[in-house]
Amino acid sequence: MSKILYLMRHGQTMFNLRGKVQGASDSPLTKLGISQAKQAGHYFKHNHITFDEAYSSSSERACDTLENVLPEQAYQRNKGLKEWSFGLFEGDSVQLLDAVW
Repeated sequence: MSKILYLMRHGQTMFNLRGKVQGASDSPLTKLGISQAKQAGHYFKHNHITFDEAYSSSSERACDTLENVLPEQAYQRNKGLKEWSFGLFEGDSVQLLDAVW
């Protein structure tokens, strides 16, 4: 029996919109981010794609995305799925990371 694994990134957040390093920091979804999640949900529904299980990192942005993609689906929050911390760079401009890397 084969399984299909779907991986999804969270919708646009305020930090994404403002070009800020996010990592383990959290920022809320924007209206566009919520719309992106709902569009993904419509895609799955339209294509009759259902899920036996769903998982999310413990970040608000990831949980909010999943709740908008699959509003009726129970899911498990998993801290192990959380993004890495960028320490002092969190909240700074992403241009700073471009200079460092």
